[in-house]
Amino acid sequence: MKPLLTLTLLACACTGDSAAPHLARGNVLVNNGKREEAAIEYRKAAALAPRSALSRERLGDTLYDLGRKDEALAAYRDATRVDPGSPTTHIGAARVLSDQGDLPGARAELTAALDRAPSNLFALLSRGNLAARAGDKKAALADYAQAVHLKSDNLPALYQYGLALLDDGQVPEAAATFDRLIKSAPESPEGFYGRARVFAARGEGAFAAEALAEANKRVAADARARLGEQGLKGEALDAEVTAATARALALAKTEPAFARWASDPGFRSTAGW
Repeated sequence: MKPLLTLTLLACACTGDSAAPHLARGNVLVNNGKREEAAIEYRKAAALAPRSALSRERLGDTLYDLGRKDEALAAYRDATRVDPGSPTTHIGAARVLSDQGDLPGARAELTAALDRAPSNLFALLSRGNLAARAGDKKAALADYAQAVHLKSDNLPALYQYGLALLDDGQVPEAAATFDRLIKSAPESPEGFYGRARVFAARGEGAFAAEALAEANKRVAADARARLGEQGLKGEALDAEVTAATARALALAKTEPAFARWASDPGFRSTAGW
């Protein structure tokens, strides 16, 4: 039996597309963690296919993972030039600009992506997150609301929408959103953490501590499921689960909403702090 890569290259050769073998090799190299070599193959593919946005986008993704963000941005820009209608090239550019602190530029890229793909949940949530970072609370709330409208049981959308409602002073609406999240995903810690934030906004520390305890019970199992889906196993998985659990606890302890009870022994004991 011929190796998969050989078969792929033979298939590409039959199509007459001289760039395809380089694209295929780049994909295999990425899958094996050889990103420097993959970038070389994607560059070759791009040079041989001046109308291929995919090779340029893959190059951008690979350069981003290598930390070469200026080069990644140039690759995404080149991909957009080749295919102005591709939303994913704008999303890639937004990721770089966000990392570089250019929030207006990143938001503009995501808006361009959404002009082409209005139902792209990732772009909507990302733009909402950037709006929140920029202090544009109303814009963030609008994006999260649209995301929930498009996918009413999407966990990240419901969670961010609930937090945005809280930030906007809409406490009953936030409470209803987190209740909805818990009903949709009862084993997820986010819904209970959101519920704790609601109780804190109402000044109900005892109930907030109980909700935090429920969230804490679910963090490790949730992290294990997510990390397992990414391929982690054995001791590596155990170590990452432990680290993720510690980060979640530390984040909760530094949340300003719970600051008034941070030194209360009863609150700390109930919350599992």
